[in-house]
Amino acid sequence: MKRNTRTITVPATLDHLEALTGMVTEHLSAHMIPEKVAFEVDLAVDEACTNVIRYAYGPGGEGDVTVICSIDPHEVRVCIMDQGVPFNPLNVKPPDLTGDVEDRAIGGLGVHLIRTLMDRVSYHYRQGKNILCMTKGLPIHPKDEKSDNL
Repeated sequence: MKRNTRTITVPATLDHLEALTGMVTEHLSAHMIPEKVAFEVDLAVDEACTNVIRYAYGPGGEGDVTVICSIDPHEVRVCIMDQGVPFNPLNVKPPDLTGDVEDRAIGGLGVHLIRTLMDRVSYHYRQGKNILCMTKGLPIHPKDEKSDNL
């Protein structure tokens, strides 16, 4: 099974957010990923990278963020890594979306959005790194199974 992968590592600052998300967008576009899938992956990546940039290294802390985007005939997989404070976003309690907006707790919507948009989300802390992997399945079209685009 052929897998195409691109990787980018940049300082974890808002100034570099566009480089991170842009790499993913370009990679998805280059492999003709369907627009709906690409939009959902892009949105999840933007949210996850923003969380790393804002929270991983604490106030005034510095560090890098790495994004790895892999595409194979069946799925898109994006892993985001940082060496910040260990934090498993999957432990964040789902937000209560039934109450009044004014009464809701602040935060947690981004993680909820990621879980909703992506088919699978996993987190690991290994060798001093937070690793968040998000996977989105691709629609299977019988005539496209032998596509050379991937």
